[in-house]
Amino acid sequence: MTHRTFHDLVCDAFVLALVATAVACSNKAAVPAGCDSAGSDSVGPFHLADQVCIDSGLIKGTVGTDPAVIIFKGIPYAAPPIGQLRWKAPQPVVPWTGVREVDTFGNNAMQAPPAPHQWWTEEFIARPELASSEDCLTLNLWTDKTSTNGRRPVLVFIHGGGYRSGSGSCPVYDGEALAKKGVVVVTINYRLGIFGFLAHPALTAESPNHASSNYAFLDMIAALQWVKHNIAAFGGDPGNVTIQGQSAGSSAVHVLTMSPLAKGLIHRAITESFNLITPGNTADLASKEAQGSNAFSGKTLDEMRAMSATEVMAVNWSPEPIIDGYALTADLLTTLKAGTQNDVPLISGTVNADGAFFGDGTVVTNLTGYQSWANTVYGAQATAFLAAYPAADDSTAAAQYAASGVDKQNALQYFLARARALHGQSKTYLYYFDHSMPPPPNTPASTGSFHTSDVPYSLSYFYKPSDPQKLRPWAQTDYDLGATMSSYWSNFATTGDPNGADLPTWASYGGEIQLQELGDTVQPLASTEPAQANFWKTYYGQSNQLGL
Repeated sequence: MTHRTFHDLVCDAFVLALVATAVACSNKAAVPAGCDSAGSDSVGPFHLADQVCIDSGLIKGTVGTDPAVIIFKGIPYAAPPIGQLRWKAPQPVVPWTGVREVDTFGNNAMQAPPAPHQWWTEEFIARPELASSEDCLTLNLWTDKTSTNGRRPVLVFIHGGGYRSGSGSCPVYDGEALAKKGVVVVTINYRLGIFGFLAHPALTAESPNHASSNYAFLDMIAALQWVKHNIAAFGGDPGNVTIQGQSAGSSAVHVLTMSPLAKGLIHRAITESFNLITPGNTADLASKEAQGSNAFSGKTLDEMRAMSATEVMAVNWSPEPIIDGYALTADLLTTLKAGTQNDVPLISGTVNADGAFFGDGTVVTNLTGYQSWANTVYGAQATAFLAAYPAADDSTAAAQYAASGVDKQNALQYFLARARALHGQSKTYLYYFDHSMPPPPNTPASTGSFHTSDVPYSLSYFYKPSDPQKLRPWAQTDYDLGATMSSYWSNFATTGDPNGADLPTWASYGGEIQLQELGDTVQPLASTEPAQANFWKTYYGQSNQLGL
């Protein structure tokens, strides 16, 4: 008997429903339009069908701004985690019959009402016109229908938002430009906040894996499994998948590069503006279970699952990666020192303002405050810090405080690469983004290259709002940087190396603090001053901070 896959069985159901025959899916003449390419391993030219067959049914997308690009919005990759599925691993989608129009983004995950704030204007936030719901496990996909290459690299983007907010449908994550560069782009939604990260003793007890929490990461892994099973139908190569994330999404990418559950699902990784290398960025299960038990005051699981989503949202919870022994078995530093990571090529970097964004909230305006801050933060090594970043007056003190924050982020990138090189064979490419995105008219000027501002350049996406009064005054330098960065990213997704013709050479990590500057100029970043580099190497490398 011919081996039958789940995909075959689903296709048979479509045939029965649409043409009232019982012809097997192996008889391709009777397969509904679109099924010919689903999961195909043919070596002939690829053709994107008008209706694409995926594991759960036939879907039809919509045309992008460029008519050569087809967008599939709101494809469910797992069943809605509602009712008795709340706080459980994602379950398979129930197949549908007929053709499903996927021309509308799916619900946002449960979160506070999205609204622009500070310099994060509307393109950086979840679309407020979409409902926030527990029924949120959908993904979006951009692909070039004119391409005949059926083995294109795939990029899966994981949104940021502190694990509390955000969506794969944020305008800034638009994948059309990269699709035109030959990449199949996927963005995903995943459970946020208490829905994605609750740990509780009763949840651990009912789990077949003896773990609770990290449901958000299980969602991401389910999305990657969907990609493995279905991406060939869109011209993508399931054996060449890059994951990219920004801020909390960057944290998630680090987790996936450590998780045994992601083994074989990812082949390259890009982390932007969050480095999980320092201790304290992951929690242990027992302590979070105790917090979960206290948060629900002795309620049973049935009572917890009977609460409305709004009631659950009101429960105070801090979402963070948790070492649960299943999705995450150790922190990043321990994993890299043991050499048990998913060893894949990596691009990693920060933007200029990340130094302040991830700082301790101190505002330094004068010399006395600077010295006091240094003594509090660096303790016994404060003298060495002040020698590396000397200040004789108030203005110099404020400038050195800011500069040290930037250097600290860049030094941590160096230590990430250094730890990856202990046992890993894959290359690491580091960057520092320092281009100032032009602010929209009549809005406060941004603080230079603000947190998240590298994302639209890496995707070469320049937001054009319907209201011209909100249009940023994009200049040629913006478009040039977008062209360069998106070429780096697409090259990396293709080969694991960002370099290519007509691009400034980007050297991989070679043992020193060296990053590629991405800004008005694209070039190797001027080396950190020796005294400053030596301070960070001593502070992180030879102390108990990292021990590298």
